[in-house]
Amino acid sequence: MRQKISGKTNIWKWLFLILLAAVLGLGLVLMSRVTTYREDTSQIAVKKGTETKIGTFTTTRDQLNDTVATYLKDYQTKDFTYKLYASNQMVLFEGEYVFLGQKIPLYIYFQPSKLEDGSVLLTVSEVSAGTLGLPRAEILTYLKKNYKLPDFISVDVEASSILIQTTAITNNLGIYVKANTIDLYNDQIIFDIYRKK
Repeated sequence: MRQKISGKTNIWKWLFLILLAAVLGLGLVLMSRVTTYREDTSQIAVKKGTETKIGTFTTTRDQLNDTVATYLKDYQTKDFTYKLYASNQMVLFEGEYVFLGQKIPLYIYFQPSKLEDGSVLLTVSEVSAGTLGLPRAEILTYLKKNYKLPDFISVDVEASSILIQTTAITNNLGIYVKANTIDLYNDQIIFDIYRKK
């Protein structure tokens, strides 16, 4: 008789241990599930930096030309007025060149391109007074000295180019743009909009 009782006790002992292990295991699984984050927020954490991209806008040559003309009204002077606009192949600067007291029409043709930092580089492809070709360095020096240009535009005589630093255009909201795509032929000009932090 003693063997049967000890056998029954052993079975109950093992069943109790199995039940205890199952309850502990279930408890650990539930605890693990409850304390695990559902979404991995490390992937959407805000990048630390000085700027935040807030959007993108696409414009056409005509819309860009209207915007530039409106903006440049404040930079026209009594003696030196000029226009800057995009055609389907080039960006054109139209002004006047004073030679021997005569005002001669001045045309500077640029090939636009975007730089890594989002600025726009206008590289001189041709300079002319009327239909007569002129030396690039002399005309760019004349342009730099006589025409009133915005602060974010710099003329590089040696490289025969003009740099438009779009990130340096200031406003009260701290918003600026970077060039994304400049495709004059297909009439697609895209800028990314950023805000300083």
